[in-house]
Amino acid sequence: MDIIIEWLEPWDTICTDGSTFEEELYKELGRNHILYGKKVSALGRRYDRDEYLFQVNNSNYKIAVVHLTFSGKEEKDNNYPRTKFYKDLDDWVSNCMVIDHYEFE
Repeated sequence: MDIIIEWLEPWDTICTDGSTFEEELYKELGRNHILYGKKVSALGRRYDRDEYLFQVNNSNYKIAVVHLTFSGKEEKDNNYPRTKFYKDLDDWVSNCMVIDHYEFE
């Protein structure tokens, strides 16, 4: 099932294959990172920052915004890549995308 999102600036769909960002995330995750071992799917990105929207499988929180470092390797600090979870897509829209949109304007 495809997820339909009515994007607000500065968030937008990923215009390339999302697996590139999923692979980068997996490279950056240390064993103690909260997303380690979770299957994710890239949904979108905030184009003025290196923040990406992921759907998270097998988790109580279904959506995560991750600030990728693009180091191409495991981060030693488990706080990186920085990650914020949302209960579901509606939670993310209300508590992240809409707020980011008004701050961006």
